[in-house]
Amino acid sequence: MKKNTPKKSKQFDELEVYRHLRTNIEYSSVDTKVQVVNITSSNPGEGKTMTSSNLAIVSANQFSKVLLVDCDMRKPQIHKKFNISNRFGLSNVLAQEDMNIPDAFFQKFKDKKGEGVLYVLPAGIKVPNPLELLSSDKFKEFLAYMRQHFDFIILDCPPILSVSDAIPVSCVSDGTIFVVSAQDTEKKMARTALTQLQRNGAHVIGTVLSKADRTTESYYNYY
Repeated sequence: MKKNTPKKSKQFDELEVYRHLRTNIEYSSVDTKVQVVNITSSNPGEGKTMTSSNLAIVSANQFSKVLLVDCDMRKPQIHKKFNISNRFGLSNVLAQEDMNIPDAFFQKFKDKKGEGVLYVLPAGIKVPNPLELLSSDKFKEFLAYMRQHFDFIILDCPPILSVSDAIPVSCVSDGTIFVVSAQDTEKKMARTALTQLQRNGAHVIGTVLSKADRTTESYYNYY
């Protein structure tokens, strides 16, 4: 039992961090409700998908219906995190003529301790034109439809400096969370990515520092 204690404590602390993030998002805007949040980073491997996934998990304990969507149709990762099929997903939805989305497209998760349900929509089959799909009126229609059926929506987007796919998604979201890695992200890259987001009208409501070791001096020097 004693050997397992540190592991459980660490897990609890990690989830608590995401609970704080969820609360900060909720109170980031006084006048406007933040219902749709997109999460991105400057480059791959900086922790955006981990942030999206954990934020979705803790949010399901607060809201009745939470939706996590994998908008990274080039290198999808959400289905791997949740160990689900990627056969049907966002790309399939956007290929339909209407918003009559089959239940089979969603994977549902429920925590025994909470009342809410987490719905996960993976990226779906690979398509040759992800940017066009995410910039389309069909995606806007999809998001408007989801707003009517979910309390909180999290969109996991591609990195900003790799492709431009996250730009149109950020413009139709209520807020953008920008993830930087204490171990991998260069300050110049982060500034460039943030500038691109802001120039295109994204509402950046916060930054998450991932992979940070609080016991080392480098963690504090990063700021």
